Amino acid sequence: MKIIKEKHVHVFFICLCLVILIPFFFKDRVIKDKLPKVRLVSYLSYEDLVKLAYNKKNGYKLYRKLQKQLNTPYIFNRKEDLESQTLSTKPIKNRLRVAHWNIQRGFNTEQIKALLTSPDTYYYVYKNNIREKSQDNFRRELKLLSTSDIISLNEVDIGMPRTNYRNNVDELANSLGYNYAFATEFVELGPIIAMLNVDTEKYLGLHGNAILSKYPIKNVEVVRLPDGYKWYEEELKKKSFLEGARRVGAKGLFREHIFSEVRRGGRNAIIADIELPNKEIVTVVSTHLEDRCIPKGRFKQIEYLLTKIKDKRTPLVLAGDFNTTTSDSIPTSLKKEITKRIKDPNFLARQALFLTLPVLPPGVGNLSAAAISTSLKYKDPAVISIPLLSPNGERKTFTYLKDFRFYDGENFDFDGNPKRSSNGKRGLLSDSNERQLKGFESTFEFTKPNVIGYYKLDWFFIKPKRKRFEPYNGQTLKLVNESFPSMISDHDPITVDLKI
Repeated sequence: MKIIKEKHVHVFFICLCLVILIPFFFKDRVIKDKLPKVRLVSYLSYEDLVKLAYNKKNGYKLYRKLQKQLNTPYIFNRKEDLESQTLSTKPIKNRLRVAHWNIQRGFNTEQIKALLTSPDTYYYVYKNNIREKSQDNFRRELKLLSTSDIISLNEVDIGMPRTNYRNNVDELANSLGYNYAFATEFVELGPIIAMLNVDTEKYLGLHGNAILSKYPIKNVEVVRLPDGYKWYEEELKKKSFLEGARRVGAKGLFREHIFSEVRRGGRNAIIADIELPNKEIVTVVSTHLEDRCIPKGRFKQIEYLLTKIKDKRTPLVLAGDFNTTTSDSIPTSLKKEITKRIKDPNFLARQALFLTLPVLPPGVGNLSAAAISTSLKYKDPAVISIPLLSPNGERKTFTYLKDFRFYDGENFDFDGNPKRSSNGKRGLLSDSNERQLKGFESTFEFTKPNVIGYYKLDWFFIKPKRKRFEPYNGQTLKLVNESFPSMISDHDPITVDLKI
């Protein structure tokens, strides 16, 4: 009897040890299983992509698959058991910080991950690329961007050879431990058309917009915007001599590349409701308006988008690359250029005006008008339109946004309160977007010549709620972008804080 009892004690002791030790032996494996894996989000096989590339008319089944890809958002929220390890439990200092960045396909994803996750290390690695007197501002910008609670992204690649088939949004979200949502703007077919040697197992051809969030993403929808440009049809056409010269000139003069981009799809907006720790919901809209159309086309896109979010009763952040260049980058020809000018009453009126000014030497009038247009519009596309001298086609979009009212009676904050701006500047949108002496701080610039290369393309428009979530400290982070040789992206990131 005594032997049996001792045997039971030994068995009990062995079982107890196993219960205690087994979790340690398999700890790494358990955590690894819980960590998110690389996710494939395409409904289209490589064979489908080949058919889409070469066939203008596709079967109904393939059409449905394409539409599913273009209209279905992908949402990834981390499991609750990981939230306590990776996600903050409350907004910092009663503010919500939102960033936006057009990351240029994600060519420099490693640098973006580094500055977001290890800003101090990044500073010491790249500080020598920044002038000594700007070192403190460089460190400050890194802190601003790396402490963002929500990040809106444009030009995100998934499964593209140009970015080594990476899932850029997945990598960035994982590095931060954030949730994310992604929506496909375009299914890229250019490498197939060009008959490049691609990896058919990894090629997905997805390109779109994304939202990264420290907090849970509750609802997501995709809004397809009206077409401003027929990408597939137009990019397949043989380019004219004038267009070829324009692209060569852009590459030589501005060191910018204008590629043919054969793709299916079009511009969109991804709309996400994000739940803060106090259970309040804030809505974030990330969009990318068309560049290959005149301002009228972009106005139609923003007008359509606002009709889709008009019923939102939550605080709302509208962020994105609005391509407010006051012009277009449509592939051109001599016929198009002549037609464009014949149909432009401002062009004809300017020529008539200059002919009536004989006191000016030939060409001075045109140069003066060009100087006025450049100085006023490119860095401030919201500036008033000046007939004849400096017509501004983008003005209509800003006027519409300013006057827009949601169903709950709220509107976008256009006040420009200098007490809430990052540098004390007053004027339209100065608290949500950084203003300078003349216009806004640019977010896109040609490398050369600097005199005419600055543009304000990326924007925040904030809808507060009952004086809460008002914007302040809107900034453009130029030093962060310029710290990396040849820049991290062709666009500078921007940030804004919302008071909670």
